[in-house]
Amino acid sequence: MTIIRMTAAILFTASVCATAILADDPAELTRRGVELSDRKKYDEAAGQFDRAIEIQDAASAKTHHNRGWVRELKGDFPGALKNYEEAIRRNPNQLPSYERAGYLYYKTGDFDRAVEAGEHVIKADPNNSEVIKWLPEAYRMRLLKQQEEMLAKQREEERRKKEEEERRLAEEKKEEKKPEEKEPARILYATWDFTLRGAYFFDSGNLKYVTTSGIPVSLPNMLYVSVMPTPSWEFDLLAGTPHLGALMPGVVAFTERFQALYHLEKWYLGVGVLGSHYKDDFNFGRSLSLHDLKVGGVLGFRDEKSTTKITAYPRFLPMDTSHSKGRTLDVGFFEFSYRYDVDKNLGYYSRISAADYYFFDHGNRVSNYYGVYELSLGLILGRYDEATKKRFLTLTVDLTERFYLRDFANDEPYRFANGQGCFGADSRTWFKGDAFPGYFTNGHVFSVRAEEKINGNFFVYQKLGFELTGGKGDRNEFFLLLGGGAVY
Repeated sequence: MTIIRMTAAILFTASVCATAILADDPAELTRRGVELSDRKKYDEAAGQFDRAIEIQDAASAKTHHNRGWVRELKGDFPGALKNYEEAIRRNPNQLPSYERAGYLYYKTGDFDRAVEAGEHVIKADPNNSEVIKWLPEAYRMRLLKQQEEMLAKQREEERRKKEEEERRLAEEKKEEKKPEEKEPARILYATWDFTLRGAYFFDSGNLKYVTTSGIPVSLPNMLYVSVMPTPSWEFDLLAGTPHLGALMPGVVAFTERFQALYHLEKWYLGVGVLGSHYKDDFNFGRSLSLHDLKVGGVLGFRDEKSTTKITAYPRFLPMDTSHSKGRTLDVGFFEFSYRYDVDKNLGYYSRISAADYYFFDHGNRVSNYYGVYELSLGLILGRYDEATKKRFLTLTVDLTERFYLRDFANDEPYRFANGQGCFGADSRTWFKGDAFPGYFTNGHVFSVRAEEKINGNFFVYQKLGFELTGGKGDRNEFFLLLGGGAVY
């Protein structure tokens, strides 16, 4: 009886063990899951399948770990890491895989992940003797790497800011190279202005308004129109009664100048006709109406910064000679101008001009001469609108030295260098201490001009000036010029 009971106990124990073994066997768990699925117990079936996968993953995690160890021994760190990571994925509780993976992260320079794996091992196993060998060094190297990354980021930020600053300066420099007056492509540019004159006369000590003989009105006024139907061709007209200076009489009651210019890249060349008309009585003791017509030319050069222009209407194209009849007017004109724009806010210019007026009485073979030569220097200051980036105000300060020439009743009217023209040079007196008998006196002119834009197409300008005469002059003069213009 005793033997039977012992045998039954052994058989029962074996049965329980077999049942327990079968309970953790993935194949048995899978079979049960299928059976439960057939019985529509889906949640219980899913639990059986999850348990089978868990057991299989735990078993395969050891295999991946062992394979990783073999690759580590061979020196194949990337292959070893791949297997350790797979082992951890399959069994997150397998600390040896964390330990080896952390060490390989450390050896390959991935200090962030090395510290993460090392801390995971130390947290689960504070007495782990392997991790403690390299974890402090991993902390130090991670800190150094973070510092290097911060420095690299800082250097990259500085480089980016430097490039942006260089780009900004380059754009500003590029903008400065564009002369503001040349930016808009224009078809029409026109101005009209008039001048009011007042003088202090030395003999009387009085201030008086000065009248100017003109056609059709007795007031200095000038109209200028420039038309560019194409980028290559330009036509301009200048007409009116000019203001020639405080000490010049009304040698020209009206003048008109028409020019046609051809632009070729930076150069331009033109031809023109200059008409001059006199109507007064201060020559030869009687009222006369005289007219003169001259042919001339223009040569210019323009680049991004500067503009140079030469205008010449020589007296000898055509010139009054001894073959002329009656009383005639003969005019010559020359001008050289140069302008340089330092930047969009600052520029300067210089100008030299010479105008000669000859009145001939061919019957009596005598001539009267009046000349005015000028040397001007100017400074141009511009103000810009920050919103539109366009100039809205221009201020020009000008200093002019004016030379007045006179020679009356010259009995050798057709001789070269007879005291008329060429700064009053006379070849007969070159070596007698009076080389320039035709020189009369000087005028020193200071003026300030302000030009303001009303909108994109219209502008107004004012010029206030004062002329201080010396030597033989009879008065000082101040003047106010008012004008307006349009551009399209």
